[in-house]
Amino acid sequence: MKIIAGLGNPGKIYQNTRHNAGFKVIDKLRKEIKNEKVYNNKFFKGWEGKIGKETVLLLKPKTFMNESGIAIKKSLEIFGENPENLIVIHDDLDIPLGKIKISFKRGPGTHKGVISIVKEIGTHIFIRIRIGIGKENIDIPYVDYVLSDFLPEELEIFEKSVEIAKEACFDIINIGLEKAMTKYN
Repeated sequence: MKIIAGLGNPGKIYQNTRHNAGFKVIDKLRKEIKNEKVYNNKFFKGWEGKIGKETVLLLKPKTFMNESGIAIKKSLEIFGENPENLIVIHDDLDIPLGKIKISFKRGPGTHKGVISIVKEIGTHIFIRIRIGIGKENIDIPYVDYVLSDFLPEELEIFEKSVEIAKEACFDIINIGLEKAMTKYN
């Protein structure tokens, strides 16, 4: 089983913020994958289904972003999976809006959610799909920027990158990580 975890913050107040890019991809995937089982506990909500012949668990942590590692670690424990079977989808300030990158065996950088995951599971050896939310000349503190909603003129560009990230998930599973990285990076 692959665990595909989209990072974000729970609650309506954060629903449309830049930091919730990972949640948006999970929502897209859920529309295209027949959910066989739903899991709901105090750590995460998850939906089990299939991509091709591969069983996947789509996961949204119920923890806040900076504690994402707690939910991810719990999901790995519950389902008996290794970090190599984990795909984490998250926003990235270092990538321009509208772009995505697939990473593997890469350190967490400054992303607090990814830092939490690495700390909790004890490794950085897992796949990441990084969704660009960056732009030149961010003139407010980064924490305020990532917790702000997209501007109307940015929304269409962001929605396209969510669609691309969804397709990248399918490709990682169907054609493999290396080919997917070549295609999207």
